[in-house]
Amino acid sequence: MLRINEAIKRILTLLTAAAVMVSVSGCYLLPDEEEVLPAPTVKASTVSYTTVFAKRKTLEKKIVTSGTVSSAKLYNVAYEKDGGTIAKFHVRAGQQIQKGDPICELDTADIDYKIQLKELDRKRAYLNTVVLYEKNCTQAEYDKAYVDVTLLDIELKKLKEQQENAVLVSPADGVVSALANVRIGDYASPGQTIATIMKTSDLYIAIQPSDFNPFKIGTEVVIRLGEKEYTGEVFMNPDALKDYKAALAESREKPEEGGIDFQGDMIYLRFKDEIPADAVGQLVDTILVLDRVENGIVISNNLVKTVDGEKIVYVLKDGEKVATKVEVGLKTGSQCEILSGINEGDELIIG
Repeated sequence: MLRINEAIKRILTLLTAAAVMVSVSGCYLLPDEEEVLPAPTVKASTVSYTTVFAKRKTLEKKIVTSGTVSSAKLYNVAYEKDGGTIAKFHVRAGQQIQKGDPICELDTADIDYKIQLKELDRKRAYLNTVVLYEKNCTQAEYDKAYVDVTLLDIELKKLKEQQENAVLVSPADGVVSALANVRIGDYASPGQTIATIMKTSDLYIAIQPSDFNPFKIGTEVVIRLGEKEYTGEVFMNPDALKDYKAALAESREKPEEGGIDFQGDMIYLRFKDEIPADAVGQLVDTILVLDRVENGIVISNNLVKTVDGEKIVYVLKDGEKVATKVEVGLKTGSQCEILSGINEGDELIIG
C-alpha cells in the first residue's frame, strides 16, 4: 500500500514540473507566428516613345503613270517598183534623219553600164539627124531619124529613174526606229520594208491609268523626261475614241496610213512643248495633279487613328501620351493634311 502511494506522489511531481516548464516557455506546443513584412515600395518606370515633329509642306494628290514616247506618224520605207541587191547603208537604228536623206542604196553597176551604152546610141542617132539635115534629106527621112533619138531618150530616162530610185530616202524628218534584218549583199524585194521612220514633230504617249475619269480631253499633265518636265495634254480617251470610230465608219475616206492604232483601254497624251528629237522611244512619267495644298501641316497617314468614330493623333506633352482630336483635309495614299488639332512643331507619337 505504501509503495502505491509513493508511485502516485512521483507521478504528481512529474506532472507539476511539466506544467511549470510550459508556463515558463509560453505557447511552446503551438506553431510560430509568421513574420510581418513591410509594404512593397512601387517605383514608376520612364516610358520612351518614337516620335516625329509636325511640319509644313506642299501636298499633292496625283496620278502617276509611265509610258513610252512614240510617233503619231510612222513610215515604213521600201522600194516600190524595182528591187535589187543592197550595196550600202547610210543610217543606223536610232539615228536622227532629215527628209530626203539617204537610207540605203542598191547595186547599180548594171544600170550604170546600160546608161553609158544608151547615151552613146543616142549620140549616134542624133548625129545621124544632123547628117541627114545637112544633106537636105526629105522630111520623112529626118522624122524617122529623130524618132530613133526620141526612143533612146525614153529608154535613158527610165534607166536614170532606176538609178535614182536605187537610193532609198527618208520621206520625213524623224528617227530611224528600226531597220529590217537585211545586210549588204542581200536582195531587197519591191514592197519589202527596209526601214521604219518615226516622225518627231508629232509625238505622243499612251498610258493606262487605274482611273480614266480625270483624263478628260484637253486636261493638262506634266511629262517628266529624265530631269526635265514638259507640258502635255489629253487628246484621246475611251469616250472620244467611240465617237472617232463612229465618224470613221461613216466616212468614205481611207484612214491615213501609218497613223495611231488607238486602243479602247488607253489614254493618249501629246506634248505641248517642243522636245528633243531623241525623246522617241524613251520611257517617261506622266503626272496628273488632282488636288494640291501648299504650306499645310502634313503628316503620315499611319499617325492618324480612329477612336470611337473620331480621328485622333497621339501627341507627346510633358512626357505623357495625349490623344488629340484632329480634322483631316486633303489625303493621299501615304500622307494627309491636318486642318486643326495639332500645330507645327508638335511632337507626334509613332505607333
